[in-house]
Amino acid sequence: MVVTDLDDTLLSPEKTISKEAVRAIRDLERRNIKFTFITGRPPYAVERFAREVLLTAPVVSCNGAVIYDRQTGAVIKSSPLSLNGLRPLLQNAAEKKLTVLILAGGVEYAFYETNWTRKRKEAGREVPLLSLEGLLKTGEPIYKVNVMNDEGTGAFGPLTGQLQTLQKDYSIALYEENGCEIVAKGVNKGTGLQTLCALCGIPEQEVLAIGDNANDNELLRAAGIGAAVGNASKETKACADYVCENAYTEGVLEAIGKFIGL
Repeated sequence: MVVTDLDDTLLSPEKTISKEAVRAIRDLERRNIKFTFITGRPPYAVERFAREVLLTAPVVSCNGAVIYDRQTGAVIKSSPLSLNGLRPLLQNAAEKKLTVLILAGGVEYAFYETNWTRKRKEAGREVPLLSLEGLLKTGEPIYKVNVMNDEGTGAFGPLTGQLQTLQKDYSIALYEENGCEIVAKGVNKGTGLQTLCALCGIPEQEVLAIGDNANDNELLRAAGIGAAVGNASKETKACADYVCENAYTEGVLEAIGKFIGL
């Protein structure tokens, strides 16, 4: 089986998948080699890419918090988190006007409008606004929290101390001073791969996994072969068995060609 991250790995900087990559992925399926995504994206943000490459295997989304059958839409396994322990962090992020996204059920909410939400609105995707108390009142399970420094002001830096204290209760992928992703404790792409392999009847040792950033580190360690694309972070490259010369989509094709054959 081959599994890959989406953003900054399989996807180009313009968030597209090349025709060459689509052909390579479909060729894997014809050769009875399963292929799927293991991504930080929520399910709704995965589907258009899943349709493009004709995925048949389950998808690991939200950094392992939601694993679902994309053909039926059924959730196979989910790991919600509690927002109560995150209140001080979220209040701090709100004061600093950082973008805060929370996936509740199947909807991704923001606390308030930011440049990030405005750009998404201009591109045709609404991001509903809801307060923390409003989110809790919905009763929907919370799967992932994303805090982003989309203004590039350095406002995220002071939150890192809080995040360090939260690591005992949550799984946190930290992207230097650009932001972080938070899911339930013990949940990550590596545990997602383990569940995926059990579902597909494939040992982790027979998996090629490809990624680029902090939330891929456990994935690359868990797979039989972990490959980092050329644009990967220094930390993620250190977790990989193989570092691609090429970046983004071309790096994915390089890794598949080297270890699977095209």
